[in-house]
Amino acid sequence: MADYRPAEARVRDTLLDLWCQSRADWRFITERLAQAFRNARQLHSAERRVVADTLYGMVRRVRTLDHVLAPQVPVGPWSPGHEPTRERAQLDLLAYRMLFEGMALDVAKAERPDLDWGRVLRAHAAIGDIADPLTRFALTWSLPDWIASRLIAELGEKGAIDFASAMDARAPLTVRANTLKTTREALAATWAQRDPPLTTTPTRWAKDGLVLGARTNVFGLPELKAGGFEVQDEASQLVAELVAPPVHGLVIDACAGAGGKTLALGALMRNKGRLVAMDMARHKLDELGRRARRAGLSNHRTIAVPDDGPLPAEALAFTGKADRVFIDAPCSGVGSMRRNPEARWRMRPDFVDALPELQLRIALRALPLLAPGGRLVYATCTIFREENEAVVARLLAAEPRLTRVPVKEIFGKTRVEGIVSDDGFSLRTFPHLHGMDGFYATAMRLEA
Repeated sequence: MADYRPAEARVRDTLLDLWCQSRADWRFITERLAQAFRNARQLHSAERRVVADTLYGMVRRVRTLDHVLAPQVPVGPWSPGHEPTRERAQLDLLAYRMLFEGMALDVAKAERPDLDWGRVLRAHAAIGDIADPLTRFALTWSLPDWIASRLIAELGEKGAIDFASAMDARAPLTVRANTLKTTREALAATWAQRDPPLTTTPTRWAKDGLVLGARTNVFGLPELKAGGFEVQDEASQLVAELVAPPVHGLVIDACAGAGGKTLALGALMRNKGRLVAMDMARHKLDELGRRARRAGLSNHRTIAVPDDGPLPAEALAFTGKADRVFIDAPCSGVGSMRRNPEARWRMRPDFVDALPELQLRIALRALPLLAPGGRLVYATCTIFREENEAVVARLLAAEPRLTRVPVKEIFGKTRVEGIVSDDGFSLRTFPHLHGMDGFYATAMRLEA
Protein backbone atom coordinates (compact mmCIF):
# COMPACT_ATOMS: atom_id res chain seq x y z
CA MET A 1 0.00 0.00 0.00
CA ALA A 2 1.33 3.42 -0.94
CA ASP A 3 2.35 5.75 1.91
CA TYR A 4 1.20 9.30 1.16
CA ARG A 5 2.55 10.88 4.35
CA PRO A 6 5.07 13.70 3.82
CA ALA A 7 8.69 12.58 3.88
CA GLU A 8 9.33 14.26 7.24
CA ALA A 9 6.43 12.39 8.82
CA ARG A 10 7.65 9.05 7.43
CA VAL A 11 11.13 9.66 8.77
CA ARG A 12 9.91 10.83 12.17
CA ASP A 13 7.51 7.93 12.69
CA THR A 14 10.13 5.38 11.65
CA LEU A 15 12.67 6.98 13.96
CA LEU A 16 10.32 7.02 16.94
CA ASP A 17 9.47 3.35 16.42
CA LEU A 18 13.13 2.39 16.16
CA TRP A 19 14.13 4.49 19.15
CA CYS A 20 11.51 2.93 21.40
CA GLN A 21 12.60 -0.56 20.33
CA SER A 22 16.31 0.20 20.67
CA ARG A 23 16.08 1.60 24.18
CA ALA A 24 14.23 -1.51 25.27
CA ASP A 25 17.05 -3.96 24.54
CA TRP A 26 20.07 -2.24 22.87
CA ARG A 27 20.14 -4.87 20.18
CA PHE A 28 22.59 -4.37 17.28
CA ILE A 29 21.46 -1.19 15.53
CA THR A 30 22.68 -2.38 12.13
CA GLU A 31 20.42 -5.43 12.33
CA ARG A 32 17.46 -3.41 13.57
CA LEU A 33 17.84 -0.88 10.76
CA ALA A 34 18.15 -3.60 8.12
CA GLN A 35 14.96 -5.24 9.33
CA ALA A 36 13.11 -1.92 9.50
CA PHE A 37 14.14 -0.95 5.98
CA ARG A 38 13.01 -4.31 4.63
CA ASN A 39 9.60 -3.64 6.13
CA ALA A 40 9.45 0.06 5.19
CA ARG A 41 9.96 -0.03 1.45
CA GLN A 42 8.19 3.33 1.14
CA LEU A 43 11.28 5.09 2.54
CA HIS A 44 13.49 6.54 -0.18
CA SER A 45 17.29 6.24 0.01
CA ALA A 46 17.74 9.80 1.28
CA GLU A 47 15.13 9.21 4.00
CA ARG A 48 16.85 5.99 5.02
CA ARG A 49 20.13 7.83 5.44
CA VAL A 50 18.44 10.39 7.71
CA VAL A 51 16.87 7.61 9.78
CA ALA A 52 20.15 5.71 10.13
CA ASP A 53 22.29 8.75 10.91
CA THR A 54 19.85 10.11 13.47
CA LEU A 55 19.31 6.78 15.19
CA TYR A 56 23.05 6.16 15.49
CA GLY A 57 23.49 9.68 16.83
CA MET A 58 20.76 9.28 19.43
CA VAL A 59 22.20 5.95 20.57
CA ARG A 60 25.61 7.57 21.01
CA ARG A 61 24.20 10.55 22.89
CA VAL A 62 21.50 8.94 24.99
CA ARG A 63 23.09 9.64 28.38
CA THR A 64 23.49 13.30 27.51
CA LEU A 65 19.85 13.43 26.38
CA ASP A 66 18.70 11.85 29.64
CA HIS A 67 20.74 14.36 31.63
CA VAL A 68 19.44 17.52 29.96
CA LEU A 69 15.82 16.35 30.02
CA ALA A 70 15.86 14.92 33.55
CA PRO A 71 15.00 18.16 35.44
CA GLN A 72 11.73 18.40 33.49
CA VAL A 73 11.05 14.79 32.52
CA PRO A 74 12.37 12.65 35.39
CA VAL A 75 11.96 9.33 33.62
CA GLY A 76 14.67 6.79 32.73
CA PRO A 77 17.09 5.46 31.99
CA TRP A 78 15.04 2.37 31.24
CA SER A 79 16.03 -1.19 31.90
CA PRO A 80 15.99 -3.78 29.11
CA GLY A 81 12.49 -4.93 28.30
CA HIS A 82 10.90 -1.56 28.98
CA GLU A 83 10.26 0.75 26.05
CA PRO A 84 9.98 4.51 26.58
CA THR A 85 6.63 6.04 25.84
CA ARG A 86 6.06 7.55 22.44
CA GLU A 87 5.82 10.95 24.12
CA ARG A 88 9.26 10.58 25.76
CA ALA A 89 10.74 9.32 22.50
CA GLN A 90 9.52 12.49 20.79
CA LEU A 91 11.26 14.62 23.43
CA ASP A 92 14.48 12.67 22.98
CA LEU A 93 14.33 13.23 19.22
CA LEU A 94 13.66 16.96 19.55
CA ALA A 95 16.45 17.38 22.11
CA TYR A 96 18.89 15.51 19.90
CA ARG A 97 18.04 17.56 16.84
CA MET A 98 18.32 20.82 18.74
CA LEU A 99 21.57 20.02 20.54
CA PHE A 100 23.43 18.06 17.88
CA GLU A 101 21.82 18.86 14.52
CA GLY A 102 21.22 22.59 14.85
CA MET A 103 17.43 22.63 15.04
CA ALA A 104 16.26 26.12 15.95
CA LEU A 105 14.99 26.63 19.48
CA ASP A 106 11.72 28.05 18.15
CA VAL A 107 11.04 24.87 16.18
CA ALA A 108 11.35 22.73 19.29
CA LYS A 109 9.12 25.17 21.20
CA ALA A 110 6.49 25.02 18.47
CA GLU A 111 6.42 21.20 18.50
CA ARG A 112 6.41 20.82 22.29
CA PRO A 113 5.54 24.13 23.99
CA ASP A 114 5.05 22.34 27.32
CA LEU A 115 8.84 21.98 27.78
CA ASP A 116 11.30 24.76 28.62
CA TRP A 117 13.75 24.22 25.77
CA GLY A 118 15.92 27.10 26.90
CA ARG A 119 16.48 25.19 30.12
CA VAL A 120 17.51 22.15 28.07
CA LEU A 121 20.11 24.26 26.26
CA ARG A 122 21.41 25.67 29.54
CA ALA A 123 21.65 22.18 31.08
CA HIS A 124 23.71 21.05 28.11
CA ALA A 125 26.06 24.03 28.34
CA ALA A 126 26.43 23.50 32.10
CA ILE A 127 27.96 20.04 31.61
CA GLY A 128 31.27 21.74 30.86
CA ASP A 129 31.20 23.41 34.30
CA ILE A 130 30.82 20.17 36.29
CA ALA A 131 33.70 19.99 38.76
CA ASP A 132 34.21 16.23 38.87
CA PRO A 133 36.30 15.32 35.80
CA LEU A 134 34.88 11.81 35.49
CA THR A 135 31.25 12.97 35.57
CA ARG A 136 32.02 15.83 33.20
CA PHE A 137 33.77 13.49 30.74
CA ALA A 138 31.04 10.81 30.92
CA LEU A 139 28.20 13.29 30.38
CA THR A 140 30.01 15.23 27.65
CA TRP A 141 30.68 12.11 25.60
CA SER A 142 27.66 10.13 26.75
CA LEU A 143 29.39 7.16 28.31
CA PRO A 144 28.68 4.94 31.32
CA ASP A 145 30.87 5.96 34.26
CA TRP A 146 32.74 2.66 34.26
CA ILE A 147 33.78 2.94 30.59
CA ALA A 148 34.70 6.60 31.07
CA SER A 149 36.84 5.71 34.07
CA ARG A 150 38.70 2.97 32.20
CA LEU A 151 39.33 5.15 29.18
CA ILE A 152 40.86 7.89 31.33
CA ALA A 153 43.00 5.32 33.17
CA GLU A 154 44.12 3.83 29.85
CA LEU A 155 44.71 6.98 27.77
CA GLY A 156 44.90 9.89 30.19
CA GLU A 157 42.32 12.68 30.17
CA LYS A 158 43.33 14.24 26.85
CA GLY A 159 43.73 10.89 25.09
CA ALA A 160 40.36 9.76 26.44
CA ILE A 161 38.70 12.92 25.14
CA ASP A 162 40.25 12.45 21.70
CA PHE A 163 39.21 8.80 21.65
CA ALA A 164 35.65 9.55 22.79
CA SER A 165 35.32 12.30 20.21
CA ALA A 166 36.32 9.86 17.47
CA MET A 167 33.88 7.30 18.84
CA ASP A 168 31.04 9.79 18.41
CA ALA A 169 31.89 10.43 14.75
CA ARG A 170 30.78 8.38 11.76
CA ALA A 171 33.28 5.65 10.93
CA PRO A 172 34.84 5.67 7.46
CA LEU A 173 33.39 3.21 4.97
CA THR A 174 36.31 0.94 4.18
CA VAL A 175 36.38 -2.17 1.99
CA ARG A 176 38.92 -4.86 1.16
CA ALA A 177 39.31 -5.78 -2.49
CA ASN A 178 39.04 -9.56 -2.81
CA THR A 179 42.25 -10.43 -4.61
CA LEU A 180 40.89 -13.87 -5.50
CA LYS A 181 38.75 -12.03 -8.05
CA THR A 182 40.16 -8.53 -8.60
CA THR A 183 42.68 -5.97 -7.39
CA ARG A 184 42.35 -2.78 -5.42
CA GLU A 185 43.28 -0.77 -8.51
CA ALA A 186 40.79 -2.54 -10.77
CA LEU A 187 37.98 -2.14 -8.24
CA ALA A 188 38.73 1.57 -7.83
CA ALA A 189 38.78 2.02 -11.61
CA THR A 190 35.42 0.27 -11.99
CA TRP A 191 33.83 2.52 -9.42
CA ALA A 192 35.41 5.64 -10.92
CA GLN A 193 33.63 4.85 -14.20
CA ARG A 194 30.19 4.65 -12.62
CA ASP A 195 27.59 7.32 -13.28
CA PRO A 196 27.84 9.13 -10.95
CA PRO A 197 31.43 8.09 -10.10
CA LEU A 198 32.13 6.42 -6.79
CA THR A 199 35.35 7.98 -5.53
CA THR A 200 37.78 6.00 -3.41
CA THR A 201 41.12 6.48 -1.68
CA PRO A 202 43.61 3.65 -1.05
CA THR A 203 44.05 2.84 2.64
CA ARG A 204 47.30 4.17 4.06
CA TRP A 205 48.54 0.95 5.67
CA ALA A 206 46.43 -2.02 4.50
CA LYS A 207 47.53 -3.12 1.05
CA ASP A 208 44.13 -4.11 -0.41
CA GLY A 209 41.83 -1.54 1.20
CA LEU A 210 39.81 1.33 -0.24
CA VAL A 211 38.04 4.11 1.65
CA LEU A 212 34.88 5.27 -0.09
CA GLY A 213 34.64 9.01 -0.42
CA ALA A 214 30.86 9.26 -0.64
CA ARG A 215 28.07 7.58 1.26
CA THR A 216 26.56 4.76 -0.70
CA ASN A 217 24.73 1.52 -0.13
CA VAL A 218 27.68 -0.79 -0.77
CA PHE A 219 25.52 -3.83 -0.06
CA GLY A 220 23.57 -3.05 -3.23
CA LEU A 221 26.65 -2.82 -5.44
CA PRO A 222 27.01 -5.58 -8.06
CA GLU A 223 30.69 -6.00 -7.20
CA LEU A 224 29.76 -7.17 -3.70
CA LYS A 225 27.27 -9.70 -5.03
CA ALA A 226 29.99 -10.93 -7.40
CA GLY A 227 32.43 -11.35 -4.49
CA GLY A 228 34.75 -8.54 -5.58
CA PHE A 229 35.09 -6.96 -2.13
CA GLU A 230 34.17 -7.20 1.53
CA VAL A 231 33.33 -4.37 3.90
CA GLN A 232 36.21 -4.44 6.41
CA ASP A 233 37.87 -1.76 8.51
CA GLU A 234 41.52 -1.05 7.74
CA ALA A 235 42.66 -2.18 11.19
CA SER A 236 40.91 -5.52 10.73
CA GLN A 237 42.65 -5.93 7.38
CA LEU A 238 46.01 -5.19 9.00
CA VAL A 239 45.44 -7.85 11.64
CA ALA A 240 44.87 -10.46 8.92
CA GLU A 241 48.04 -9.30 7.18
CA LEU A 242 49.99 -9.65 10.45
CA VAL A 243 49.09 -13.34 10.46
CA ALA A 244 51.05 -13.53 7.17
CA PRO A 245 49.66 -16.97 6.29
CA PRO A 246 52.03 -19.12 4.20
CA VAL A 247 50.51 -19.71 0.79
CA HIS A 248 50.92 -23.49 0.97
CA GLY A 249 50.69 -23.76 4.74
CA LEU A 250 48.15 -24.84 7.36
CA VAL A 251 46.41 -21.93 9.07
CA ILE A 252 43.99 -22.26 11.99
CA ASP A 253 41.56 -19.38 12.59
CA ALA A 254 40.50 -20.39 16.09
CA CYS A 255 37.80 -17.71 16.59
CA ALA A 256 36.52 -17.26 13.05
CA GLY A 257 33.04 -15.93 13.77
CA ALA A 258 31.26 -15.01 10.54
CA GLY A 259 34.58 -15.01 8.75
CA GLY A 260 35.63 -11.46 7.88
CA LYS A 261 39.28 -12.12 8.67
CA THR A 262 39.03 -15.73 7.49
CA LEU A 263 38.15 -14.48 4.00
CA ALA A 264 41.11 -12.08 4.13
CA LEU A 265 43.42 -14.94 5.15
CA GLY A 266 42.13 -17.10 2.31
CA ALA A 267 42.81 -14.32 -0.19
CA LEU A 268 46.34 -13.87 1.17
CA MET A 269 46.86 -17.63 0.72
CA ARG A 270 45.62 -17.35 -2.88
CA ASN A 271 43.23 -20.26 -2.26
CA LYS A 272 46.14 -22.62 -1.64
CA GLY A 273 47.19 -24.57 1.41
CA ARG A 274 44.64 -25.37 4.12
CA LEU A 275 42.60 -22.85 6.11
CA VAL A 276 40.64 -24.18 9.09
CA ALA A 277 37.98 -21.90 10.60
CA MET A 278 36.78 -22.79 14.09
CA ASP A 279 34.13 -21.14 16.21
CA MET A 280 31.73 -21.92 19.03
CA ALA A 281 28.71 -20.62 17.08
CA ARG A 282 27.57 -22.93 14.29
CA HIS A 283 25.33 -20.25 12.75
CA LYS A 284 28.33 -17.94 12.34
CA LEU A 285 30.25 -20.67 10.54
CA ASP A 286 27.24 -21.17 8.28
CA GLU A 287 27.35 -17.46 7.44
CA LEU A 288 31.08 -17.80 6.77
CA GLY A 289 30.27 -20.57 4.30
CA ARG A 290 27.85 -18.35 2.39
CA ARG A 291 30.35 -15.51 2.26
CA ALA A 292 33.15 -17.86 1.19
CA ARG A 293 31.11 -19.14 -1.74
CA ARG A 294 30.48 -15.58 -2.87
CA ALA A 295 34.18 -14.74 -2.50
CA GLY A 296 35.32 -17.83 -4.41
CA LEU A 297 37.21 -19.18 -1.39
CA SER A 298 37.78 -22.93 -1.67
CA ASN A 299 40.76 -23.86 0.54
CA HIS A 300 38.86 -23.68 3.82
CA ARG A 301 36.89 -25.95 6.11
CA THR A 302 34.89 -25.17 9.24
CA ILE A 303 34.82 -26.90 12.62
CA ALA A 304 32.35 -26.08 15.38
CA VAL A 305 33.99 -26.29 18.81
CA PRO A 306 32.47 -26.40 22.31
CA ASP A 307 32.44 -23.39 24.59
CA ASP A 308 34.78 -25.12 27.01
CA GLY A 309 36.67 -28.33 27.42
CA PRO A 310 38.88 -30.09 24.85
CA LEU A 311 38.72 -29.45 21.15
CA PRO A 312 36.88 -32.04 19.03
CA ALA A 313 38.86 -34.86 17.42
CA GLU A 314 38.78 -33.28 13.96
CA ALA A 315 40.53 -30.21 15.37
CA LEU A 316 42.99 -32.23 17.48
CA ALA A 317 44.07 -33.99 14.29
CA PHE A 318 46.04 -30.80 13.53
CA THR A 319 48.03 -30.96 16.79
CA GLY A 320 51.59 -29.78 16.23
CA LYS A 321 51.01 -29.15 12.51
CA ALA A 322 49.75 -25.58 12.06
CA ASP A 323 52.03 -22.92 10.58
CA ARG A 324 49.77 -20.24 12.03
CA VAL A 325 47.23 -20.24 14.84
CA PHE A 326 45.18 -17.06 14.85
CA ILE A 327 43.29 -16.05 18.01
CA ASP A 328 40.89 -13.22 17.16
CA ALA A 329 39.69 -13.29 20.75
CA PRO A 330 36.21 -12.34 21.94
CA CYS A 331 36.62 -8.98 23.65
CA SER A 332 34.89 -5.87 24.94
CA GLY A 333 34.95 -4.34 21.44
CA VAL A 334 35.66 -0.86 22.76
CA GLY A 335 37.92 -0.15 19.80
CA SER A 336 35.05 -0.56 17.34
CA MET A 337 32.41 1.17 19.45
CA ARG A 338 31.73 3.88 16.87
CA ARG A 339 30.36 1.17 14.57
CA ASN A 340 28.35 -0.43 17.38
CA PRO A 341 27.48 2.47 19.71
CA GLU A 342 24.77 0.46 21.44
CA ALA A 343 27.52 -1.76 22.92
CA ARG A 344 28.37 0.91 25.50
CA TRP A 345 24.88 0.49 26.99
CA ARG A 346 24.67 -3.28 26.61
CA MET A 347 28.05 -4.12 28.15
CA ARG A 348 28.55 -4.59 31.87
CA PRO A 349 31.81 -4.23 33.81
CA ASP A 350 31.61 -7.76 35.25
CA PHE A 351 31.42 -9.14 31.69
CA VAL A 352 34.54 -7.22 30.67
CA ASP A 353 36.34 -8.22 33.87
CA ALA A 354 35.77 -11.90 33.04
CA LEU A 355 37.12 -11.63 29.49
CA PRO A 356 40.87 -12.03 30.18
CA GLU A 357 40.34 -15.48 31.67
CA LEU A 358 38.28 -16.52 28.64
CA GLN A 359 40.81 -15.06 26.22
CA LEU A 360 43.71 -16.89 27.87
CA ARG A 361 41.75 -20.13 28.00
CA ILE A 362 40.96 -19.95 24.28
CA ALA A 363 44.60 -19.23 23.41
CA LEU A 364 45.93 -22.05 25.57
CA ARG A 365 43.42 -24.50 24.13
CA ALA A 366 44.48 -23.71 20.57
CA LEU A 367 48.22 -23.45 21.25
CA PRO A 368 48.97 -27.23 20.97
CA LEU A 369 47.88 -27.10 17.32
CA LEU A 370 50.90 -24.93 16.51
CA ALA A 371 53.94 -26.52 14.85
CA PRO A 372 57.47 -25.75 16.11
CA GLY A 373 58.59 -22.64 14.27
CA GLY A 374 55.00 -21.61 13.63
CA ARG A 375 53.41 -18.41 14.88
CA LEU A 376 50.49 -17.73 17.16
CA VAL A 377 48.85 -14.35 16.52
CA TYR A 378 46.66 -12.92 19.28
CA ALA A 379 44.31 -10.03 18.43
CA THR A 380 41.38 -8.05 19.82
CA CYS A 381 39.33 -5.02 18.80
CA THR A 382 39.77 -3.33 22.16
CA ILE A 383 42.30 -0.89 23.59
CA PHE A 384 42.12 -2.17 27.18
CA ARG A 385 45.49 -3.53 28.28
CA GLU A 386 43.87 -6.10 30.57
CA GLU A 387 42.56 -7.84 27.45
CA ASN A 388 45.72 -7.30 25.42
CA GLU A 389 49.22 -6.99 26.90
CA ALA A 390 48.22 -8.60 30.20
CA VAL A 391 46.78 -11.69 28.46
CA VAL A 392 49.85 -12.00 26.24
CA ALA A 393 52.15 -11.77 29.28
CA ARG A 394 50.28 -14.65 30.94
CA LEU A 395 50.39 -16.66 27.71
CA LEU A 396 54.17 -16.19 27.44
CA ALA A 397 54.56 -17.24 31.08
CA ALA A 398 52.47 -20.37 30.48
CA GLU A 399 54.51 -21.42 27.42
CA PRO A 400 58.20 -20.40 27.70
CA ARG A 401 58.87 -21.62 24.15
CA LEU A 402 56.85 -18.69 22.76
CA THR A 403 58.93 -15.67 21.77
CA ARG A 404 57.71 -12.30 20.49
CA VAL A 405 58.06 -11.43 16.81
CA PRO A 406 58.67 -7.76 15.93
CA VAL A 407 55.96 -6.32 13.71
CA LYS A 408 58.61 -4.94 11.34
CA GLU A 409 59.83 -8.51 10.74
CA ILE A 410 56.44 -9.21 9.16
CA PHE A 411 55.48 -5.84 7.66
CA GLY A 412 58.88 -4.36 6.93
CA LYS A 413 60.46 -1.38 8.69
CA THR A 414 58.92 1.44 6.64
CA ARG A 415 55.37 0.15 6.76
CA VAL A 416 54.98 -0.02 10.55
CA GLU A 417 55.58 3.66 11.25
CA GLY A 418 52.90 5.02 13.55
CA ILE A 419 50.97 1.78 14.13
CA VAL A 420 53.23 -0.23 16.45
CA SER A 421 53.74 -0.19 20.20
CA ASP A 422 56.84 1.43 21.67
CA ASP A 423 58.56 -1.95 22.05
CA GLY A 424 57.88 -2.81 18.39
CA PHE A 425 56.13 -6.09 19.12
CA SER A 426 52.46 -5.13 18.83
CA LEU A 427 50.16 -3.59 16.26
CA ARG A 428 48.10 -0.88 18.02
CA THR A 429 45.61 1.30 16.18
CA PHE A 430 43.28 4.02 17.44
CA PRO A 431 40.41 5.85 15.72
CA HIS A 432 41.61 9.28 16.86
CA LEU A 433 45.20 8.66 15.71
CA HIS A 434 44.80 6.53 12.60
CA GLY A 435 41.22 6.97 11.40
CA MET A 436 40.53 3.27 11.85
CA ASP A 437 39.13 1.06 14.61
CA GLY A 438 41.09 0.44 17.80
CA PHE A 439 42.82 -2.95 17.44
CA TYR A 440 45.63 -4.81 19.14
CA ALA A 441 47.58 -7.70 17.64
CA THR A 442 50.89 -9.41 18.32
CA ALA A 443 52.72 -12.42 16.89
CA MET A 444 54.62 -15.09 18.87
CA ARG A 445 56.84 -17.81 17.47
CA LEU A 446 56.94 -21.31 19.01
CA GLU A 447 60.58 -22.25 19.26
CA ALA A 448 61.54 -25.87 18.75
